[in-house]
Amino acid sequence: MINHDLLEKLVEANKEYQSSFTLEEILIELEEKWEDNKYYFDKKEATKIWDYIGLLRNDKGTSRKFNILRFQFEIITEILCVKRKKDNIRRFREAHINVGRKNSKSFLVGIIMSYLFFFQKEIFGALFIITGNTTKQATELYNTFKCFVKSNKALKRRCKITDSRKEIIHKATENKLVVLSNDGGGADSYADYCFACDEIHEYASDEIYGKLKTGQGIFDDGLAITLTTASSGEDPANLEMQLYNASKTIEEGKYTDDTFYHKIYEADKDCKIDDVTQWFKANPALGLFRKVEDIVNLCNRVALMPLQENMFRRMFLNLHVATDHIKNAINMELWNECVEDIKLEDFKGMKCWCGLDLSSQHDITGYLLVFYSEETDKFYIFPFLFTAKDTVVEREEKDGNPYSDWIRKGEVIATEGRYIKFNHMLDKMMDLSLEYHVEKLGFDRFGSPTIMNVLENEWDIVPLGQGTATMTKFINSFENLLIDHRIVIAKNSCFDFMAKNCVAVYNEQLDCKYSKKKSKFKIDGIIAMLMALGLAVEDNDVDGYSALDALNNIDWGD
Repeated sequence: MINHDLLEKLVEANKEYQSSFTLEEILIELEEKWEDNKYYFDKKEATKIWDYIGLLRNDKGTSRKFNILRFQFEIITEILCVKRKKDNIRRFREAHINVGRKNSKSFLVGIIMSYLFFFQKEIFGALFIITGNTTKQATELYNTFKCFVKSNKALKRRCKITDSRKEIIHKATENKLVVLSNDGGGADSYADYCFACDEIHEYASDEIYGKLKTGQGIFDDGLAITLTTASSGEDPANLEMQLYNASKTIEEGKYTDDTFYHKIYEADKDCKIDDVTQWFKANPALGLFRKVEDIVNLCNRVALMPLQENMFRRMFLNLHVATDHIKNAINMELWNECVEDIKLEDFKGMKCWCGLDLSSQHDITGYLLVFYSEETDKFYIFPFLFTAKDTVVEREEKDGNPYSDWIRKGEVIATEGRYIKFNHMLDKMMDLSLEYHVEKLGFDRFGSPTIMNVLENEWDIVPLGQGTATMTKFINSFENLLIDHRIVIAKNSCFDFMAKNCVAVYNEQLDCKYSKKKSKFKIDGIIAMLMALGLAVEDNDVDGYSALDALNNIDWGD
């Protein structure tokens, strides 16, 4: 259980620590930290960076003016201002920053790269390169850099900005900032001075990193920057995992590399997710621009949807746990509590919303009816599942599932032959529409055009995608309805079996879908349910189905 009193005290303490410091005191701290017989901390350079940051304006957030935090200034100046005593050249040639999501990593890179771009007088004609897992992702960093330039008239006069090519050129030195894809194509030819690889945990390979690193050979003090959150699992081939392991090896004293800088913010590996002290270990900006409510709400949600715990641990606690897919994605305890012996005939004359998900011709196809009652403020779900009769025995022998029993109990409708006959299924759908008014029917927009045309002749068809863009919203609505017991599911053991076997797939933005490929058993009925339920929720303008609102209305007993 979250200790809210402790959390409030820690938030205030973190705000005080991160915000209430003077330049003089932090310069003294950093000088003492880095001074030894080989290196020193250049306070004059750090003061120059402080003044430079004060001239810039923010590109996102609640304030245009920068209020730099302690951890940000420390990282920026430790990378740029720790120098060798023998020749005054910057010590660090590579920096790895590993921190939980939404802790303003792009700001750090924007400051470091733009400062070098304008104030590293010894270089000219140098390339500054930004890469991301996608061009859009890399463009976010580019836009931060561009905002810094455009917010200051003196910097803007010195540059030529070409947005169509995502390119910024320093007119006097001809230093150039460019954006590249991370596939490594063409990167062999670049002689880069500084590069930043953003969100490297998503990179398919380490090729672009290797090519850009080797391209820095002509410079004495080139800089490589990698930014990331923890990768899924502990794949030794993942670039993030490689650099994480390298950082830990150096940290433990097993290897020495004076040119490699790393800053890793992570919770303890086996910590409890509601231990608020751990949250600050992975989120140095918590309570400032990293909203506490985000973490509180997701932590509370895990209590009811335990299978999302790995997502919480990776995205917010910055721990290496597998989140590429989560088995048993539906909380079956909650599901079973929502199953009732309801009768379809009790809903005669009422409006319904439908979903149709076609399987391969010999599996199970799902057609779902969803009704909404204003009186009870609940949704009522009735599945109709179809399969091919002549392949039942061989499929039972192959996968051990009780198709014959489901058919005998009337929970699955068997069509004659070795394949599901669409016309037989269509007849059943037509019969149902005589008794129940179909408002809309959701259908896979990439499904058969021929079948789509047949359906459009009878009903108002809504073509729907089955990727994360569409399904995230539908799944969130379903899960919150399930949590609040605001759905009632007609008894059907085959439908229950589909729910039990759902596997959720998440991307880095926490968007999700239920994966047909990764699920052991066919889940077409569940996909059809999501489409029908999603349409019903939208059309009835039902309040209270955002994840945050639903969670805030729950009595957590604290």
